[in-house]
Amino acid sequence: MKKPIRKRRDIFKRVNTEYRVVFIDDESLQEVASFKLTMRKLYTLLSSLFVLVAVVTVCIVLLTPLKYYIPGYGNNDSRRQIIQLQQTVDSLSDLAVAQQQYEDNLKEVITGKAGMKRDTAMLDMKKVNQEAMNNMMPMNEEIKRGAIEKMKQQKAKE
Repeated sequence: MKKPIRKRRDIFKRVNTEYRVVFIDDESLQEVASFKLTMRKLYTLLSSLFVLVAVVTVCIVLLTPLKYYIPGYGNNDSRRQIIQLQQTVDSLSDLAVAQQQYEDNLKEVITGKAGMKRDTAMLDMKKVNQEAMNNMMPMNEEIKRGAIEKMKQQKAKE
């Protein structure tokens, strides 16, 4: 039982024993620096130095463009491309939804299931008659667009 207690005392004595660290110039044999250190002070000094180096390294990596060299972090170009691709996908999905709605409405019109009444009041008869005189097709693109816009306005009101 006495040996473990004695070993602990020896360890604590060694930790608290002072040592002198001397730096001497080789050419002139002059003492450059001298320090009194204990093992505890040396351990504290080295631990603090390690933590300081780690913090400085992390700050340099995270706060400078060096972070783009970390695998998996990415770079500005790829981030910019991802944003552009997301915008493109969003616009394409909106276009696909609009196309599907158009097809559904067209199917309803062809099958006769459309619940809308025909509204000839939306047509400008002067333009219709003028186009009929100019070519065989009575409705030109401008009249179609006007009618479609008015129908959209009516749908929005409903």
